[in-house]
Amino acid sequence: MNRFRPPARAAVALALALSAVGCSSKAVDSSQTAPGVTDSTIKLGVLADLSGPFATSGKTSNTASQFAVDEINAAGGVCGRKIELVVRDHTYDVQKAVTAYDEVSPQVLSFVNVYGSAITSALREKIAAKDVLIGLTAFAPTLLGDPHLIVVGSTYDIQAVNSIDWMVRQGMLKKGDTLGHIYLQGEIGDNSLKGSRFATGQLGLKLASQQIKPTDADLTSQVNAMKAAGAKAILLDSTAKQTAAVAGAAQAAGLNVPIMGNVASFTTSLLSTAAAPALLKNYYRVSGVGLLGEDAPEVKKLADKWKAKFGGQQPESGGAVVLSYVTTHLFAKIIGGACGNLTRKGVLAARAKVTDFSIPGLGPALNLSDPAQPSSRESQIHRPDKAVYAGMKLVEDFKASDLAKKYQVKTG
Repeated sequence: MNRFRPPARAAVALALALSAVGCSSKAVDSSQTAPGVTDSTIKLGVLADLSGPFATSGKTSNTASQFAVDEINAAGGVCGRKIELVVRDHTYDVQKAVTAYDEVSPQVLSFVNVYGSAITSALREKIAAKDVLIGLTAFAPTLLGDPHLIVVGSTYDIQAVNSIDWMVRQGMLKKGDTLGHIYLQGEIGDNSLKGSRFATGQLGLKLASQQIKPTDADLTSQVNAMKAAGAKAILLDSTAKQTAAVAGAAQAAGLNVPIMGNVASFTTSLLSTAAAPALLKNYYRVSGVGLLGEDAPEVKKLADKWKAKFGGQQPESGGAVVLSYVTTHLFAKIIGGACGNLTRKGVLAARAKVTDFSIPGLGPALNLSDPAQPSSRESQIHRPDKAVYAGMKLVEDFKASDLAKKYQVKTG
């Protein structure tokens, strides 16, 4: 897929994303409204990790969502109303997330962001009971199949398939070689492993896997296991700190092979650590969302907003910025299709009408019409570069491999 669409299509997509979407009339029957909707406002909820293990990404996500809200409101809002965010910190603790959800849900029309697969899984019955539409910072395929949940972009398993296919096309792996896969315990790693098993089986590769916990700090033994297995490349699902640990341990072990991390496995500050030389040499990242360091106009506009607010401080997670910004504009598009019926059921019905949403340069076209299918099967490949804003440069633009198109996603 080309980075830029034909001008007419790009203009339409961007206009839908960045302007007041749908009807502007406030003439809605008061019996046809939901919590969080008044004559002047539409409130949307956010449940994020603001002080726990993923706090850096959570705070970044919130800032990007507010950037999008400010743009939407400056353009006239949605359905003649201004958007407001109601934010709560769940510290990546399931029980705290349940408590926060119970507090916020009666106050909002929808949740533009619920951060984390485990958090979302714990809330699914409550979400379904009240027909709430939820945007996610999570890419687990087990979250598909539910019209209440929006997984933006490719799922973890599809990202794994696309990245392995790319490594084979680049000559990093060939038939008969062993791919090492170090993966997190839980939905991220378990679902990525489904993708690596499929892709290695289809491509004639061997697979050597090692499971890790999010709290594991020393990954020397896992890296040594990869070396003993003769791994020619490593697929990695981990926290950013664990990415540095794997890169450093591989360098120390003389295991000079490509390391392909998933979308959440990198933060900009890693390039200021002792692991930076190893990362610059061998690390790559697969992602279902775009980069802040690209030169597309909408990307530059978003990066400029960050620079204006934070000066020389680069975002720790450029991907989190892009994902939340795109998701918030996506919600404006969805809600704008329900102006005559601003109920939760009305918003759910409007979701299915969105079949080709994109902001050029920030993500692939998203199709929400079938909740059982990923909204996209495309991924980008990135690699670190200190000279590029947010520390990542583009290696391959959005593409769905033939294997990814063939792969059958197993939903929840």
